[in-house]
Amino acid sequence: MGLSHSAADGARSAEHPLLRPAYRRWVVFVLLLVAIFNFADRAILAVLAQPIKEDLHLTDTDLGILQGLGFAILYSVLGVPLGMMAERVTRTRLLTACIVVWSGMTVACGFAVNFATMLLGRIGVGIGEAGAQPITNSLVSDHFGPVRRGSIFSLILLGSPIGFLLGQSVGGIVASEWGWRAAFYAMGVPGLIVAALVLFTLREPPRGLAEGSAAHDTDAAPSLMEVLRYLFAKPTFRHLLAGFVIGSFTMNAIANFVLPFYLRGFDIPLATMGVLFGVVSFFSNGLGMVLGGFGFDWLGRRDQRWVMWGPAIALLLCIPIYFGAFYSQAIYISLAFIFFGNMSLASFMAPTMASMQNMAGPRMRATTSAVTAMIIGIVGAGLGPTVVGILSDAYAVRLFDGADFFANCPGGRGVDGIGSAMDDNCLAASTDGLRFALISVLGIFAWAALHYWLAARTLKQDLYVPQRVSAEPEVGAAMV
Repeated sequence: MGLSHSAADGARSAEHPLLRPAYRRWVVFVLLLVAIFNFADRAILAVLAQPIKEDLHLTDTDLGILQGLGFAILYSVLGVPLGMMAERVTRTRLLTACIVVWSGMTVACGFAVNFATMLLGRIGVGIGEAGAQPITNSLVSDHFGPVRRGSIFSLILLGSPIGFLLGQSVGGIVASEWGWRAAFYAMGVPGLIVAALVLFTLREPPRGLAEGSAAHDTDAAPSLMEVLRYLFAKPTFRHLLAGFVIGSFTMNAIANFVLPFYLRGFDIPLATMGVLFGVVSFFSNGLGMVLGGFGFDWLGRRDQRWVMWGPAIALLLCIPIYFGAFYSQAIYISLAFIFFGNMSLASFMAPTMASMQNMAGPRMRATTSAVTAMIIGIVGAGLGPTVVGILSDAYAVRLFDGADFFANCPGGRGVDGIGSAMDDNCLAASTDGLRFALISVLGIFAWAALHYWLAARTLKQDLYVPQRVSAEPEVGAAMV
């Protein structure tokens, strides 16, 4: 992962041990592990959604709630108090507690016997994961200055594709051999090891350390209303938040329903599909995040507005690419479209997160991330999968060649047994219903792109300017 540094950076590193290159590499590595298991515990439900649906006789609306609002409500709401707490307490200890909670509740999901108990487990996972992103963003911002944050965030965001690869591959393989419940057990336990690494190897940095303003670390943290007034007074933040939230709506809908779509529409075993899609997601999302973080940082050196223009273009490209993925009847052509769609979509994440941190002061950054996560969680992660689940059921009802889709197709399969004519009708209606639901929400990406384009107009004037900016290496010299 080799983080290099300039002479000025090296001189500053000698002044404070938490800014030494070796330690900062370790910080990035540990926070990457946190992100990996954060996303792995989310991804595992996506790969297990179809067997859970059939076993517990759920509908797509139920799946949408489990992957959307059921997870997102407390994840979003609790993120704000946890973010504010992170401005005031030792962040490494708080992060440890969050990891322990979400790992334990992932194991608890394996004991679910119906929709209600699975929903409780997912709510518990959301409670634990609520604090991870605000705390991570705050710690990164205290170890790395503004010109490097986009690049560093892109590295930590690799936890998303790696986590999805791990969750989908391990989940699919374990579920195929020992059932979907065992997959939850297998994914929850390793998180406790990561929690120990955070607790025993990371040290709490002074606030504003990387910007040379650590002397102000004893200043009182602002109230929530002060943070909100400060942020929403900036036009760039308002448009950036709107674009992020709107784009996340469709992004989360696709992420949570794409595997059930493939398992219904193509005759491929769960374990094979989990590994295949996990590999596709890993390389496409990973490449997109690195290109977005480093590429838009590099273009931003020529014109800062590229960190907004780039995501706008990427979001527009997603529309025709994902349409090709869901419309295609050939598995490998569809997966090729998914690869490039994921790559384009993933590129908007790192510059968005970095820009938000670059607009907030040192004592506001965890709260800024938490407020953003709350709105994205409810509208994006919450409503996105839920709306697509409702649309999928509605389309399936209209497409079903029978009297009553839900009565004849519990769990989306025929009541008279798998392989029957009724079952074929059920599966066809369920597959095409989900296909049309996913296609229906693609145009929302254009709305998100518009807000990124508008955010670029005022970006330069809305960036935070510290009292004393420390020397920071150029983006091109940040990594080797």
